[in-house]
Amino acid sequence: MSHHRFLKPLSHSMYGLLASSFLVSTSAIAAEPKAEQSKSFALTKVLVSATRVESPLSEVARPVSIIDATQIEQMQPQSVAQVIRYESNVNVTGGPRAGSQSVNIRGLEGSKVLQSVDGIRQVFESGHRPSYFLDPALLKSVEVIKGPSSTLWGSGALGGVVSQNTISAADLIKKDHDFGGFIKAGFNNNNDQASYITALAGRTDTVDWLFSTYFRDSNDPELGNGKHLENSAKQDQGALVKTEWQLDENQAIRISYRTSDEEGEIPSNGTANINGSSVFLIDRETNTDNASLTYDLNTDSTLVNGNISAYWNHVEMQESRLSDSRGDSTELDVYGLSLKNTSEFNLVSLFYGLDGYSEDFKTSRGGTNRPTPPEASTDVWGAYVNANLEIHDNFQIELGARYDKFQTEAKNLNSKQDDDEISPSIAFIWQANDAIELILRHDQAFRAPSSEELYTTGTHFCMGPGFCNVFISNPDLESETAANTELMARIKFEPNEHGGQLYVESSYFENRVDNFIQQIVSNPTFFPVMDPGTTTWVNVDDAIIKGFEISTMYQQNEFSLKLAYGQSRGKDDNTNEDLTGIPADKFTADANYAYFDRSLIVGMRLSKVDAQLRTNYSENTDGTTYDNYTTTDLYASWSPVFAEGVKLDLTINNLTDRHYRQAWQELYEPGREIIMSTKYLF
Repeated sequence: MSHHRFLKPLSHSMYGLLASSFLVSTSAIAAEPKAEQSKSFALTKVLVSATRVESPLSEVARPVSIIDATQIEQMQPQSVAQVIRYESNVNVTGGPRAGSQSVNIRGLEGSKVLQSVDGIRQVFESGHRPSYFLDPALLKSVEVIKGPSSTLWGSGALGGVVSQNTISAADLIKKDHDFGGFIKAGFNNNNDQASYITALAGRTDTVDWLFSTYFRDSNDPELGNGKHLENSAKQDQGALVKTEWQLDENQAIRISYRTSDEEGEIPSNGTANINGSSVFLIDRETNTDNASLTYDLNTDSTLVNGNISAYWNHVEMQESRLSDSRGDSTELDVYGLSLKNTSEFNLVSLFYGLDGYSEDFKTSRGGTNRPTPPEASTDVWGAYVNANLEIHDNFQIELGARYDKFQTEAKNLNSKQDDDEISPSIAFIWQANDAIELILRHDQAFRAPSSEELYTTGTHFCMGPGFCNVFISNPDLESETAANTELMARIKFEPNEHGGQLYVESSYFENRVDNFIQQIVSNPTFFPVMDPGTTTWVNVDDAIIKGFEISTMYQQNEFSLKLAYGQSRGKDDNTNEDLTGIPADKFTADANYAYFDRSLIVGMRLSKVDAQLRTNYSENTDGTTYDNYTTTDLYASWSPVFAEGVKLDLTINNLTDRHYRQAWQELYEPGREIIMSTKYLF
């Protein structure tokens, strides 16, 4: 949501890419790996981990999108958000600067959408600073849960969950081998981006290991009107280390460490242009470190199959304003522990666990008349249980509940807030016949206020010497809450006489979201009293977001076609005004064809986005609306039979060089991009 309402060189000529499995997407259709590919859909073989327990997609009674490694390589994205931009009712926010991009799910975005990496929740929130730090070079897949999911994850999952899964040794080592890896280089002609990725993996009788590094260097992107978006160049580099030790057939220990460094000159608000008054050019360096230790126990008993994980997430941003060298420092450390287990009984399956984590937030702001974020700590613990009851051969009930208790303390203000929340869910699952499944579910979720929203003080901005708008802390903020009711239908048609098969999935949802935390800036007055006004966060809007989405997948022999459509409508329940941040209606089509025993795949994606004219809210005094647009992308994959292990990728985004911007965004999107890469697997 925008802040005023819902808070807030290596260049090669390329031809194409390797063929492997086709899309795993909103409709949840996935092809099997090349060597085992089936002519029919393999829904049960697609596993979902975003629900915190690995399950076949066909058994997940939630709207889930999955984007696998093959699709990611076909897209060649520059951010995690770009990976999921073709899914219905899922959109990229933050403008064209990849480092500032985030995700909007069904009209909710920012801190209202939870993100995780390899099952570990990720959190960072500070002003206009970015919050997604994983480089897409390390991705194996991305899963999106649409709709409130606090029963599983606790605070933050009002709009849904973006689950990011990184590559592992098992993804790189061929069967009957003990060593493998790849070297990859790519080039994007639009922003002169050069990228290099390497990965090595090994295996012994009991230990798997992986080491991967990446480097990315880019300049300012060119827009559809031929101009460049200045102050967008940056460098990224990082590494991933993983090892898994199989203690015996029932026990394993997994260790993971990930680090990244990003540096570049950028506006202090990366979603906007420099204006000289509130958005300044800064030099920003962002360092992240993430470590986790997991013990897995999978016994012969149906009662004990779970794991325990300990993790540490660290984010540090150092910023310097170029005009006067004013420096800012922002640092967050999160220490967490997670315990979960699955128990199977005769007609009941239980998934339950405990979560606990502590956030330590530290900042310093240079210069005078600056905001003063708190020196704050947040402690959270939660307990949850989900039960699947088989009532009849074709009817199940899924029940879930989670209890969370949290406390936030501002050490510099000697103030603290504590509260607790219960997040229930229920779903009725009816397998009407072999082809049709109907799901009716209700989920509640919440987001606890952040330390920044509760306790920020200091100066927001000045309109002259001594005439400054100041922050007022509000320790009485209540949690944002959501209650979503949804009806889903899944239809899997039998193959026709030509071997073609069709799958359809649709959802209708109504999400009631209350107690939005919104930043309120009071206007200055000059008569009869001079008052520069104040800024604070308060609970305001009660909203209703309704929507519909449908996704279809047709596959026949070497041809695949996916169509998807999504629409969302949002209203303030008190004033009947339109909500900001609600995306425009979007239709996407993705068609491809495989040639030469699937060694070559050629495809096209079409995105048709309607105009967003639902902008009737009090702050929109200028009557701003957003135009419709259509973009076409091409992609090709080639794995030449005469060069074993070589893989060539070509992606052309925005083929017609359209000059456009998304609804609610200030900046326009990049023009035509030609992205080429070469990968050697060994």
